[in-house]
Amino acid sequence: MRVLLINPSMNMQKLGRFAELLEPMPPTGIAYIAGALVAAGHHTRAVDMFAEKLIASEVIEKVKRFAPDLVGMTVLTPSAPTCEKLARMIRTACPSAKIVWGGVHADVFAKDILRSGAADYVVNHDGEDTIVELCAAMENGQTDLSKIDGLTWMDYSGGVHGDAVSNKTRALRRDLDSLAYPEWDLFPYHRYGLLPFADVAKPVLTMTGSRGCPYRCDYCSLLHSGKVYRRRDPFKIVDEYEYLVDRYGVKQIGLVDPIFPLVVKDLRPLCEEIVRRGLDQKCSWLSETRADRLDEETCRLMYEGGCRRVLMGIESGVDMLLGNVNKNLTTEKVRWGVANAKKAGLSTVGLFMIGMPGETPEMTRETIEFAVDLDLDFAKFAITVPFPGSKLFEDQWQKTLFRDDWENYTTFNPDADRLIYHPEGYDPELLVKMQSYGLRRFYMRYEQVRRQLVELKTINPKMMLYGLYGMAI
Repeated sequence: MRVLLINPSMNMQKLGRFAELLEPMPPTGIAYIAGALVAAGHHTRAVDMFAEKLIASEVIEKVKRFAPDLVGMTVLTPSAPTCEKLARMIRTACPSAKIVWGGVHADVFAKDILRSGAADYVVNHDGEDTIVELCAAMENGQTDLSKIDGLTWMDYSGGVHGDAVSNKTRALRRDLDSLAYPEWDLFPYHRYGLLPFADVAKPVLTMTGSRGCPYRCDYCSLLHSGKVYRRRDPFKIVDEYEYLVDRYGVKQIGLVDPIFPLVVKDLRPLCEEIVRRGLDQKCSWLSETRADRLDEETCRLMYEGGCRRVLMGIESGVDMLLGNVNKNLTTEKVRWGVANAKKAGLSTVGLFMIGMPGETPEMTRETIEFAVDLDLDFAKFAITVPFPGSKLFEDQWQKTLFRDDWENYTTFNPDADRLIYHPEGYDPELLVKMQSYGLRRFYMRYEQVRRQLVELKTINPKMMLYGLYGMAI
């Protein structure tokens, strides 16, 4: 089988002044899919539309040259309109090619997507086994795909028009260690970075140490597809870590798990093995976790094992708002975790949400001042968006949303008239202004500017100028 995987871009114009702050990030999920396909013997290629700065017609030229049997796209909510456009163009340019979508957005709207003609198949949840089975069935000329767990497809057995059918849910793969490594050779990996506040050194790539999350935050789309936490063997994680260092010469690895580490019993052998192999001298790593998981021992082990920066989903400086979204976290615990991270020498990044359910402008100011008072190294203030797959989306869709202008589902939307969600009574124009105010208040302090330019040196002067422009409301 000839399989072409596409990592689509989104409409960058929707980000306005924030667009220049983005850089292409490693598409971890589709890279693991590529690894599974290559391991199964399929002739696989990949196109990263954003990283390669391609427009739709240039993507289609690559599709035509490769002449695939199957085209796969990973679909994030803001990129869904781009995927639909590409699908229409692929139908015209390569009418014999089948199209498959994957990702949470595709999971949630699988049947609607197929009925619209945007795709022939949707792979639900973990995709590595499902896509390999789909390719095998296509090679064998099978038309009845009902035995492929985790697949939504068009069944034409009942008539010429057919209907979208979702097969049995695939049992979650517990043995993550047997997955093939991501096939980064197919991607422009030398172009990748992380977010401006997450880059410690380059080149950079990503990997997973676990899947799923044991928490149930209302705003998280993992509620749809990642409720069960599954861990990898710490020594197998280090094997992949070493592979990335040796093969690709990476200087930084991002663990893209929702929470890593979750428990010390996994962290200790991982960090000790990184040190034993001398990898801590060759490469650093970072991860996202919860502040209440960062006790002194955890932070010390992380630093000794090569971690240099930790991202914390803090969300708010108001305990009531944290309770409103079932965060199960308190500001007191946040202070405790941040203090432990700083004591261990870890750089700290606070990820905040403004415009949460029940929030007022006064509460937004309280969150901003909380971020300043924590003396974090970096802070991100994202406007709350009810993403498909989350409980917040399900609740709001029934009440106020009814909106499928997917490209506006972004947390940095400068157009107040196109905000997807804002709390009742909270003027959307003021909410956009509060986002810019939060960035100014946090970063435009003398000590913070000095820290960025002299100590951390993560945000270069050019990026800072773009940032100042983004704050200028």
